[in-house]
Amino acid sequence: MTLSEALSRIEEARDKPRTRRLFLVCGFEPLHLRTFLSAHLAQRFDGESAEIKTGLYGDLEGTLASAAASDAGAAALVLEWSNLDPRLGLRSAGGWHVSVQGDILATCRDRFARILDKLRAVAAHMPVAVVPPTLSIPFLGHSAGWQIGVNELEMEKLLITFLADAARIERVSILNPARLAALSPAAKRLNAAGELSTGFPYTLEHASIVAGEIVQTLFPPGPMKGLITDLDGTFWSGIVGELGAAGVSWNMADHTQVHGLYQQLLRHFSEMGVLLAVASKNELSLAEETMRRADLYIPAGCFFPMCADWGAKSRHVAEILRVWNIGADSVVFVDDSPMELEEVKTVFPSMTCLQFSKQPAAALSLFVQLRDLFGKPVLQQEDALRQASLKAFHESAPAGDSVDFVRGLNGTVTFDVIEGSASPRLLELVNKTNQFNLNGARISEAQWLRHLEDESGFVVSVSYQDKFGPLGVIAVVAGKRLADCIDVSTWVMSCRAFSRHIEFHTLEYLFESMGAAKITFAFCATERNQPLQQLFENAGIAGQPGTLTLTREQFAAAGHIFPHQVAG
Repeated sequence: MTLSEALSRIEEARDKPRTRRLFLVCGFEPLHLRTFLSAHLAQRFDGESAEIKTGLYGDLEGTLASAAASDAGAAALVLEWSNLDPRLGLRSAGGWHVSVQGDILATCRDRFARILDKLRAVAAHMPVAVVPPTLSIPFLGHSAGWQIGVNELEMEKLLITFLADAARIERVSILNPARLAALSPAAKRLNAAGELSTGFPYTLEHASIVAGEIVQTLFPPGPMKGLITDLDGTFWSGIVGELGAAGVSWNMADHTQVHGLYQQLLRHFSEMGVLLAVASKNELSLAEETMRRADLYIPAGCFFPMCADWGAKSRHVAEILRVWNIGADSVVFVDDSPMELEEVKTVFPSMTCLQFSKQPAAALSLFVQLRDLFGKPVLQQEDALRQASLKAFHESAPAGDSVDFVRGLNGTVTFDVIEGSASPRLLELVNKTNQFNLNGARISEAQWLRHLEDESGFVVSVSYQDKFGPLGVIAVVAGKRLADCIDVSTWVMSCRAFSRHIEFHTLEYLFESMGAAKITFAFCATERNQPLQQLFENAGIAGQPGTLTLTREQFAAAGHIFPHQVAG
């Protein structure tokens, strides 16, 4: 993004009805970095303008304290070596000579410790992106430029220790230096004239890239939920119908290791909780025989369902989506055939369809893209439960809604009232759930934390387990207590928990535990929340648009079935 493009983007967003506030914490003059941050935020959040707050030049710690006390929704801490000790910058007259280098190291060690303490205070109220120094240390050390010296390595060790400690703080994310290096080569980052004249050290190109990566780190898109893979030419090399189960390969000896790397990546995704399935034009029995080979890098049981016949791939994909009960826009389809990709994309235009290539460079590029699509800042316990619970329930569930079947699950619903800092799982569930979602509203971490601090506010998490095992946290309800009324502003439930009557247990819990005479719902119909719309229609929950009402008497008279044990 050029500076003129950034200014145009900011101007277009100036009169938007909502404003997103971000606190930029840096020790240098923010100038164009602030401009590019505003522009990238406006680009990321259409319909919002951006307000970037900053502190005083050279006062990094004071600015961190101001950020912690602000109403900003997020913060970015941008470090450069001169922020740790001015003698490491071009504007200092303090000198970096050999006799003071030990003192510079000691100063930086103490500064890192103080910054870490203040970073914790900021992260208690909002998400924070930390940008490690992007400019090289200009003169520290005594060796020639092609040799890195002990003092420089000691400085790098201090930095790595600080970043590792910072990454352990909840709501702190570290911008990846390797990704930044690929986007912005080191030789094109420093604007020496700008640092000396104005105190702003970056070239415009580097400033734009840093700003874009900050926005991506603070506000990443939700991870994809499922991956559907082809077999021949993708999961393995060769056509199993011609070569047989023993003839296809994915190893170094046959120069087909990129397929083995792909299998290893899918194993990694499976352990992250990504749903995996197969869509292949093959005989199902032959495909299953090959998937039982002992030298696979991923067990066949990680894939469900496996669809293989000679019909259209889009028909396979449709069946997989039905079984998974998720939308096409949350799924990636990988195939080596452009024709198959186009056929699936035509039927499911919102699906991400990616081509597998046996060329190593192209394959590695695909793997990096897949990592970005499925990457998660934090892995939750529920992630590991997803595939197994889905498979077990689907294989045992009868067609339709059988009350006797649900009773036979021997399920337990557990309700927990959340106080203080909530598990990241709850906010993740709120912001990624579409079908059973009260209004489709997405909530920032800062808004979520402020709601938890509100004395009238409440958050209830709903967990579930039955004879097939635990599903973990599957629903969240949030709102406010208003005299004898409960005002529900957020209600989401995972699609894994559909058809088990958990929603009726939830309503009963709200009435009983909070002693409310009625519940109002901040409902808004969306393109995706038909399951919740159907629930409200069947339960007789009605009212004015935006505020639906259910009284205790109405709920009791409806005769709902409560098939599970309740805890909490």
